[in-house]
Amino acid sequence: MSSLLLLNGSPRGPRSNSMKMLTRIADGWTEAGGGSIETLHLARRADSERAVLAYAEADVVMLGMPLYTDAMPAIVKEWIERLEPRVGMAGNPRMAFLVQSGFAESLHSRPLERYLAKLASRLDGGYAGTIVRGEGEALQSMPDEASKKLWERLQTLGGQLATTGAFDSETLEKVSLIERMSPVVAGLASVAVKLPIVQSYWNGPLKKNGVWDRRFNAPYASAAR
Repeated sequence: MSSLLLLNGSPRGPRSNSMKMLTRIADGWTEAGGGSIETLHLARRADSERAVLAYAEADVVMLGMPLYTDAMPAIVKEWIERLEPRVGMAGNPRMAFLVQSGFAESLHSRPLERYLAKLASRLDGGYAGTIVRGEGEALQSMPDEASKKLWERLQTLGGQLATTGAFDSETLEKVSLIERMSPVVAGLASVAVKLPIVQSYWNGPLKKNGVWDRRFNAPYASAAR
């Protein structure tokens, strides 16, 4: 049986939305008869150090992460750069990925998806596919029962990873939900985000962390001129 290395690339660690989703993928892997699973959180320094060695020992690597302003977290980029000596080496593991974000539209994650596919190609261990999911931030506030369909589909993908070594395109499409909003829906959304109840979601953390008075700062504005 193949072994699975499950890497959580969220700075939030074990309680992150990425980990919620990775857990269901792992459940599907186990139910389908996959082998041992090692789970590491890149936000933990010891786990990050271990992850470089664990990559070389695993048969399959499943790396999940949030999308932050159309980019991967720095802790993920750091780990990827440390794999540079593995380029061109034989025996690298097959790679699969999860990219989730608070954006409703999946299109925000597509550039990173293409990067990850190229990464797997350069490491030459095989590419199983990338799971893209928008509206991931809602998982923090919603009860698990409300996401039942998502959990089931992620378990299905985990089973596919264990049995066929690749994700099915039909299941990936169901998980990704909205690729791009229609002009009408986008217009309504642009109005909705200006409502006080929505603004409070973003304003609360700014005030809590003492940066409310600096919310309009533009530190790079002069450099761009």
